[in-house]
Amino acid sequence: MVDYETRLSDAKGFHAKGLHRVKTIPEPSGQKFPVGSRVRIADKLPCYKSHFHSGVCATVEYTYAHAYGGDNIKSYSLDIDGIGSVSWYDEGELTEIQEEI
Repeated sequence: MVDYETRLSDAKGFHAKGLHRVKTIPEPSGQKFPVGSRVRIADKLPCYKSHFHSGVCATVEYTYAHAYGGDNIKSYSLDIDGIGSVSWYDEGELTEIQEEI
């Protein structure tokens, strides 16, 4: 049986590799919101995401495919204003915004 510390260490390593991929490879083609895009999260999310933040603005960090491979370019990790990094928001729950400087 794998203990908690081993699982935590493995998870941290997997996450670190994903963040390295985001820094070193181009984002996948077809990704709707490029890294760094400003988005607004929908006011209403599905009931299974009732614990997620909604109706707030965020910056796109990466898609699942960008960080971990595969073809899932519709699930996004976001840096939510005043909250921090939260994953995974679906593409349809996000709207790109243009902020005035």
